Amino acid sequence: MGKDLRTRPLIDVLTVYGPESLAGLRSEWNDLADRCPCHYLSQNWRWAADAWMVVAAPSGHELRILALREGDCLVALWPLVICRRAGFRIVRQLGSESSEYTSPLCEIGPRQHEYVARLWHAAHSLGDVLVLCHVRSDNPLADLLGRHPFRSFPEKPISAPWIARADYGQWADYLATLSTSRLSGLRRKRRRLAEVGHLDVKLHPGPVSEALIDSLLAHKKAWMSRHGLSCEWLERSAYRAFLLALVSGADSRDGLQLFSLSVNGTPIAFQLNAVEVRRVEFLIGAFDGRWARYSPGQILMMECIRWSFERGLDYDFRIGDEPYKSTWARRDTPTFDCKVGLSHRGTAALWLMRFYRKVQRRLRALAGRLRLPSLRATRGTAAGAVAPGRRHGDLTGMEI
Repeated sequence: MGKDLRTRPLIDVLTVYGPESLAGLRSEWNDLADRCPCHYLSQNWRWAADAWMVVAAPSGHELRILALREGDCLVALWPLVICRRAGFRIVRQLGSESSEYTSPLCEIGPRQHEYVARLWHAAHSLGDVLVLCHVRSDNPLADLLGRHPFRSFPEKPISAPWIARADYGQWADYLATLSTSRLSGLRRKRRRLAEVGHLDVKLHPGPVSEALIDSLLAHKKAWMSRHGLSCEWLERSAYRAFLLALVSGADSRDGLQLFSLSVNGTPIAFQLNAVEVRRVEFLIGAFDGRWARYSPGQILMMECIRWSFERGLDYDFRIGDEPYKSTWARRDTPTFDCKVGLSHRGTAALWLMRFYRKVQRRLRALAGRLRLPSLRATRGTAAGAVAPGRRHGDLTGMEI
C-alpha cells in the first residue's frame, strides 16, 4: 500500500519506460490497482503484459509506459504503444486493440485530475495523433478532452449500459424492474430446454481450455455471419492468442472467467466476463445456433447477472446500444472514441479529415435527394460490427 497522502512529498516525478521495464513494474502496478477499487481488468499489469507479448510487440509497435510518482510511491500510470501509419506516429493505449475502455490508471484522491493532466501532456511528445477508444463520459480523461476542442476530435457517443447493484436490495427487487413478458418468456424457454436434457450453468476455473475458447469464438463468428456482420478484431489470430494468454492462469484477479450453459454435458452457450473488485464486465457472449429457439444466450445472461448480484457486483454490458441490453440494464454511461492531435502536423491532418467527412456527408445527402445510390451512406449494422467488406477504422484506431 502507498503512503498516506498527507505524508507524501508534493514533488511529482514522471518517468517514461520501455518494454524492458515492463516486468519490473509488476509489483508497483498491481499495488496501484489495489488502491483503485474502481479500476478495470484492462488496467491491470497482466492484461498489459499479455497484450504487449501477443498483440503489440509482434506488430512492431513501440511501448512507452508513462509513470507518475509522488516521492517513491507510484500514483498514476499509462501504458501506450506507438505505430507508424502513412508517415504519422499513431499513439494509443496498450491493449488487445478490440473494445477496452481507454483510461490511465490513477490513484483516487484530490489530485486525480492533475495526475491525468500530467500523463496527457507527457503523451504529446510521443507522436502525431493519439487514438482514444471507448472513453467513458464519467472519466477525468473526458473532462480533459473537453477543454482542448482545437486538438480533440470526438466521434458520436455510444451507449455503455450497466446495472448498479446498489440500486436494489435483493435479486427479486431487480427482477421486478423487468417486463413480465420478458421474464415469463425466458422461464418458459428454460423449462422447455430442461425437458430436452439436464441443464448446467458452470463457471470454468482457470486455466480454461483452448477448446472452450475456440468454441466461443467459432459460435460468435457464426452468429455474425448469419446476420451479415463482421468484426475485424474478432477475426485476428492475435486476439485469440490474447484471450488464451489471459485464461491460461488460475489467478482470477489477473484473468478472465468463462461461464457456460450445457445440456447433457454439451455446452450450448458461453459468456466470457472480466470479474473485478466492483463489477462484472461482459466481454463476449455466444451460443450454438441450433439451439436458438430456446434463447440460451439470454438464459445464461440472466444467470451471470444473478451471479454478480450474489457477490455485490455491478454488471457492465459495455459498449454498444444493442436492444437486448436495454431490456436488462437501467443505467447508461455514454462513451466515445476520440482522436487527438499531438503534433502540429497531426492536428492539421485531423482537421483535413473532419473537412473531408463533412463534404462527404453533404454529398451523400445530395445523392439521397437526387437518388444516386452510389453516393448514399452505407447503413450501419451494429455497434462494434460492420457489413462484410467494410473496414471499421474506429476498431483498429490506427487510421487517420
